[in-house]
Amino acid sequence: DAPLRGLARVVERSHEIRVVALGSSSTEGTGASSKQAAYPARFDREMDRRFPGKDFQVANLGKGGELADAMLTRLVRDVIPTRPALVLWQTGVNDAISGVDVETFRKTLLSGISALKAANIDVVLVDPQFYPRSAGVARYEDYVAVMRNVAHEQGVPVFRRYAIMQHLISSGQHPVEELLWKDKFHLSDVAYGCLAELMAEAVEADLKRTPGAVMSAGVASRTPISGWSPSSAH
Repeated sequence: DAPLRGLARVVERSHEIRVVALGSSSTEGTGASSKQAAYPARFDREMDRRFPGKDFQVANLGKGGELADAMLTRLVRDVIPTRPALVLWQTGVNDAISGVDVETFRKTLLSGISALKAANIDVVLVDPQFYPRSAGVARYEDYVAVMRNVAHEQGVPVFRRYAIMQHLISSGQHPVEELLWKDKFHLSDVAYGCLAELMAEAVEADLKRTPGAVMSAGVASRTPISGWSPSSAH
């Protein structure tokens, strides 16, 4: 079975589908030309386009600079009581930069996933972005790996933003100046749009049970949520 069974039931039965995008500045939209250019709003429009007759309502709860433990507090206090069908949880980058212990970060993820499962709310983890200076952040890739491993252990999807952005830049499809904002850290409109489209494609594949593109956590597939292959990049 695909991991977004709860979301699938809501899409089947309801006209309005509520989604919460929880995260830091790259959910909030720093670097985007407007709030509507950030990935949550663009994901909203992409899902509406892919599911005619349905109204996806994506709430942007991004807060710049926030660590995973603060997001966990908001998740329990502000998100779960609203009963969304899906939570997109983007995290990790600020914990890495701040030097939060990797094991502490892992336990925070597990606590959040456990709380969401107890509330019967589906979740997709969104791992840190790739940016050139990330190589200088101690254990940066360990945080990426922890998110992937936790997703595998818990049977939830992870949108592999780090791998996607790394490939788009290293392959020459998009130069750094095109994917990242002027600070070479936050995302640009191009990156937000690309990631929103890839995420919507993967969620649609899961909901429609597209052969060869099922979003099965921890199993390599062509979708950027459970796995990554260059052929699925922009």
